[in-house]
Amino acid sequence: MTVALALCNQNAPGLPGLFSLATRARLVTQWPHAGMVVDGVLMHANLANGLHASAFPGGNAWDMIDLPEQIAPQVLDAFARHKGAKYDAVSLLAFLLPGRVSDSRRVYCYEWCWLAMAGENPHWRVTPELLLYGAHMLNAKEGAGR
Repeated sequence: MTVALALCNQNAPGLPGLFSLATRARLVTQWPHAGMVVDGVLMHANLANGLHASAFPGGNAWDMIDLPEQIAPQVLDAFARHKGAKYDAVSLLAFLLPGRVSDSRRVYCYEWCWLAMAGENPHWRVTPELLLYGAHMLNAKEGAGR
């Protein structure tokens, strides 16, 4: 099984593109959206559909970070448990206000990826750069185990 962290490097089309621009500006990041890809299926959370799966479109819009295939069952299990969760717009306020407001029944795209990779709900603000760190740690652990 192939598993990857997928970081979208382009803004969403239309009105959601404003949200992409705001995310890029506030987080000072090049990735306004993220998801997990397992065997060509993209699992991600957005405002319109919550946590859902779709065929991975591929292309230049996505930067892919391969992950150890051993985490595939963990990612699929996390998706099965949380599929259909609404988008966690409330937690995004933590990027604007002091403190952390969270609703564990909802996820935003970066929270979902952390949950899928780490196997636990994050209790802090999750950014694309934190996801890169998590991916690096998973890959380093895999390399050390060989």
